[in-house]
Amino acid sequence: MTGNLQPGILKVSASGVQTPFATLSVVNFSAEGLAIDRAGNVFVVAFDLTSPAAASTIFKFTPNGAESTFGSLPGQGFGLAFDAAGNLFAADASDQTIFKFTPAGAQSVFVGPAAFTSVQFPVGLAFDRLGNLFVTTEGNEGNPGGDAILVFAPDGTESTFATDLSDPRGIAFDPSGDLLVAELKASAQGDILKFSTNGSQTVFASGIGQPQGNRGPEFLAFRGGPMP
Repeated sequence: MTGNLQPGILKVSASGVQTPFATLSVVNFSAEGLAIDRAGNVFVVAFDLTSPAAASTIFKFTPNGAESTFGSLPGQGFGLAFDAAGNLFAADASDQTIFKFTPAGAQSVFVGPAAFTSVQFPVGLAFDRLGNLFVTTEGNEGNPGGDAILVFAPDGTESTFATDLSDPRGIAFDPSGDLLVAELKASAQGDILKFSTNGSQTVFASGIGQPQGNRGPEFLAFRGGPMP
């Protein structure tokens, strides 16, 4: 793709007033995940639309909008999430890898392709209060088991939280500890699922987006929700 696509960040006040916060300094990038640290810095991952590998850059914006480059991913980045220690985790879907960045920017692999099946691509990230990382995966819709939510303990131990989902992307915990998951859905209207702390699943909202699919909700956030 060529042109002058230049992603930006909008700020919406508590009363719903929308104002521009910042514009990325790069063109032909697609902005995806966003996370805010305890100091109010905004982190955004964007992938290069001209890169064959969809290589991604993580940009950091101070509260006053000053931009710097924080890190990079070899493939297509999506979700971002901070743990309680201020480490930033980033999902590289195309490389089936979740990277960890220290507050100083040192990069390491938290989990790699061995943690996923050949049709599981990590997208959304969220930490619970115990430091467990919940990860939505895409790529298996329409096959037995469907798409899934995986859980990684702080030491990297993996378990499966939910299966039979349809293109789950956005994921966030509410102040009560319930987990909300946005299903994009490839062939139907999207929805938002709610998983209670005891594991029961209900539909929180449905009929989102176009009937033919691919226009459902992608990302979720709670205003004033708990941070790890």
